[in-house]
Amino acid sequence: MIDKHSTVPVYLQLEQYLTGQITAGLLRPGDAIPSENELCQQFTISRMTARKAVDYLVRQGKVERRRGQGTFVVQNSKNLRISLPLDRHLSSSEATLGLDEPVVNRLICLIRQPVTAEIAHTLLLTPGEDVWFMKRLRLVGDIPFVFEQSWMIAQPFADLSEADLNASKYAYISRKGFTVERSEKEIRAELPSQEVRDMLGISRDEPVLHATSVAILRDNTPFEISEIYYNQQHYRFTLTAARP
Repeated sequence: MIDKHSTVPVYLQLEQYLTGQITAGLLRPGDAIPSENELCQQFTISRMTARKAVDYLVRQGKVERRRGQGTFVVQNSKNLRISLPLDRHLSSSEATLGLDEPVVNRLICLIRQPVTAEIAHTLLLTPGEDVWFMKRLRLVGDIPFVFEQSWMIAQPFADLSEADLNASKYAYISRKGFTVERSEKEIRAELPSQEVRDMLGISRDEPVLHATSVAILRDNTPFEISEIYYNQQHYRFTLTAARP
């Protein structure tokens, strides 16, 4: 299984062996793979070599490390792809229309707090005025696809509730007599923080698409600034470009 005289590095041979075990179904989704110590003993290799092989499997998304538990073959994920046009302002509910899975909003926190100077400048507020700070996770079925944290003007939305945010924020805004006209977004790829990885269920070191969005009402009032993190495994962005 491992030929130490081969020109192929030992860690790659071990990675290929473990990949073969996964492909053949001998290691199934959810199964723990042998620990680094067990691999060292089984193949008479160094711990560094064993770790390098496992690291390579993690980067490929074939296995995931769980702190305090071990390393496991990843579960088969659904092939869920959501198209989001960059030239239109769509809510998550609108973007996921046509999918067979239900869209779920999960409120993580909702706090009314004084606005910072930076957020106040964007929302045309006076520093110290109250805003709603919220964190929400959006799921399609059981798959997390968007995590966002937002700062929203508290007036005229003083009665905003957990129930409103677990249902539809834009439906609530409409009931209050306002219309969301557009948003201005800046999108970039970046390596996520541990919080974002945990929320989106990202088990390996891979980039997410991060958008800073300012949502604007029909009367040109900016009412919300959001930091939105898209799980790039399930998104593709589109843009229609017209010639001048």
